[in-house]
Amino acid sequence: MAKVTVLPADVSAEVPAGALLIEGGEAAGVDMEAGCFNCSCGTCVVEVVQGMENLEEASPEELDVLDQWNKDPEKFRLTCCVKVRDGDIVIRQPAH
Repeated sequence: MAKVTVLPADVSAEVPAGALLIEGGEAAGVDMEAGCFNCSCGTCVVEVVQGMENLEEASPEELDVLDQWNKDPEKFRLTCCVKVRDGDIVIRQPAH
């Protein structure tokens, strides 16, 4: 199981390994923003505060979208296409 914590709401939920990061946020009761659900628009971008090692590697498509948004893939991920592994993950949603 992976524990996903979403800031600034500071709520957490456990999800099985292999679940999408967006599913972890929704399980924690957070309305996660997303547009395309196929790793092409970038609206679901979040900052990974802790636990990047507990996420699957970024796909070439995800890297392209992060580059278009000028987001460092060492710090940001797209919640609609990245899957969690075991462990703790802390993400921060952008302020709207």
